[in-house]
Amino acid sequence: MSSTDPSEFVKILMRNQDALLRYVLPLVGCFDDAQDVLQETAAALWKKFDQYDPQQPFLPWARQFARNEVLMHHRRRKRYTFLSEPLIESLLEDQSRIESLRERRRQALERCLENLPEADRELVERRYADHDASVQQLAAETGQTANTLYKALGRIRRQLLECINRKLAADGISPETA
Repeated sequence: MSSTDPSEFVKILMRNQDALLRYVLPLVGCFDDAQDVLQETAAALWKKFDQYDPQQPFLPWARQFARNEVLMHHRRRKRYTFLSEPLIESLLEDQSRIESLRERRRQALERCLENLPEADRELVERRYADHDASVQQLAAETGQTANTLYKALGRIRRQLLECINRKLAADGISPETA
């Protein structure tokens, strides 16, 4: 990245902060330690932000920094931890695999949502994305009963799950491992 615009860095970091925390927390085991590691990760990311390629996804790039900070955290606390470095490396690999699968499921969900009929997609967006409206609120707005909407949402969720599983299977990922 040619510019080291602090506001751009903050925007990108804030969008990805929760995902980074989800990555770090199981690897350090304590929320306060995870917050510390996340702060160290943010500092390291800022130092190298001019090397970030905005054409590439930020999160995988940032996870590499978080990985290094997790390892450094465990090295600093060596006498307080029962985890060996090979075990930490194994946990890091497992966590990366899990995050990669989560991202692929999210991408599959986006593609599946695009393929829904417009009315179904709008119902899902109104219920979960845009307004996070309750089924009772949607029933009042649409003039349908809550029971009808619950059934419709259940049908749509089943369709989405089947679609996601098909897309993952087409990519060689079994639904059991995803």
